[in-house]
Amino acid sequence: MWTFFLWNFAALGAAIYCITKAVIDLRARRYAWGLVGVASAAIFLLTPIQTHAVKIDLPAPAQRE
Repeated sequence: MWTFFLWNFAALGAAIYCITKAVIDLRARRYAWGLVGVASAAIFLLTPIQTHAVKIDLPAPAQRE
């Protein structure tokens, strides 16, 4: 459970860094790097994190003879 929170905080920190760097780049009129920073932050923030795994066993198909 501890590693789950660690990875969440690490991803959040990386996303905050990317957004901050993107704002700095956009203000300096480096639009391509700004867009890369925004895209990187979006990837960090929109990546799904598996918190509770659910296993569903489906019935096996009947054998044909």
